Amino acid sequence: MIRKVLLLCLGIVIFSCVDELDIAVTNNGEIDNILIVEATLTDELKKHSVTLSRMDTILDLGIDSTFSPFGTINSVNLDLIKYEENAEVTVISSSGTEFDFTEVSAGIYESDMVFAAQLNESYILKVKTSNGKGYTSEKCEIRGTSGIEKIYAEKIINDEGTEGIGIFIDSDVIEGESQNLRFLYDETYKIIAPNWSPSKFRLTNYDPCALPVPTYNLEIIAQEEETQVCFRTIKSNLILQTQLSNLTNGGVKKFMVRFLKKDNFIISHRYSIEIAQLVSSSESFGFYEKLNNFSKSGNVFSQVQPGFLNGNLTSDDGSLDNVIGLFDVVSSTKERLFFNYTDFYPNDELPPFPFNCTINSSPESHRSYCATGPDGGTSCPLSIIEQIDLGLITYVGRNDSNIGDCPGPYAYVSKICGDCRTLGSNIVPEFWEE
Repeated sequence: MIRKVLLLCLGIVIFSCVDELDIAVTNNGEIDNILIVEATLTDELKKHSVTLSRMDTILDLGIDSTFSPFGTINSVNLDLIKYEENAEVTVISSSGTEFDFTEVSAGIYESDMVFAAQLNESYILKVKTSNGKGYTSEKCEIRGTSGIEKIYAEKIINDEGTEGIGIFIDSDVIEGESQNLRFLYDETYKIIAPNWSPSKFRLTNYDPCALPVPTYNLEIIAQEEETQVCFRTIKSNLILQTQLSNLTNGGVKKFMVRFLKKDNFIISHRYSIEIAQLVSSSESFGFYEKLNNFSKSGNVFSQVQPGFLNGNLTSDDGSLDNVIGLFDVVSSTKERLFFNYTDFYPNDELPPFPFNCTINSSPESHRSYCATGPDGGTSCPLSIIEQIDLGLITYVGRNDSNIGDCPGPYAYVSKICGDCRTLGSNIVPEFWEE
């Protein structure tokens, strides 16, 4: 969450359990020394995680996540994240229990044992980086609890006059001192490749530099893996919260967590959303509110370097190190909802697939890469074997209709149109229900 908001706001960051908001624009060129700490404990019995990374450079804040149909959507610029490795991470409770965390992947630290944050107990986070610097958070504790009465979806027209489906939540009464609710969600949707074929290309023994012509074996074989139906899960990166009146501890009714336009591709087949309702502190709520207002203003300070916020972690040696700390302890309640597009629009066409799926063809082979002399030039697309070798296309069928400006023996589409794994995973989630 922190890094996503950093990308949005050019350095404005989320934290909680905060005593003071001390914002100062830094121009000392040490942006890459800023340690980013992301950690939220909940009252769920599970292994909790802490993420440590470093702000890289201004370029890190300008990640281009535009999707290319000739690449994979699952690996967009992840290499730009500068994870902090080989650190020591510990959470200590007010009762003296220490929970050690082990690095399970670069910069991701997971508790060695399952545990749940307890009411009436406070927690601190301690981090020691590989360079020997230590950081400690302020004490944080659960400020209240609340349950979810129900989540539900309704066909609506929103305030902008757009037709779609609103997803709402009703919550139970809050118990405790807090009157603040924050909402997170994960949404999972089914993807069906629109130009899937039960057959596929198999290219072997390909030598594009062979002379006088490239050598290869090209076969059409049956699919060996699931490539028609996949699933993708996306985590929310929005700030969604509400504050109840001080005069009542009642819950909320019909709070809209998500709005999906009628033509949104992700609801084309089957859609699921899991909403987490968190009871947060007033300090946390106040900052999230300011951050949300800032991000909506469009004023992202693109002319200056990222601002620095004094969060709830400080250096153990008292130095003014650049550390952005998010350590939060909250109660959490989760509920999941499923629905199909046809539940709301039984007589309408499904939302269109968001990529161009034109069926095309081209010559099967090509001139040897190592041929000499004039080649005469060509305006044809890459040959079939070149595109197969690059992983760009999937098989549709024989080109009996002479498709394409330079027709070849086979018809094909961009991989994104014939192989659902380009957009998601072919592993059915454990929670999935049809």
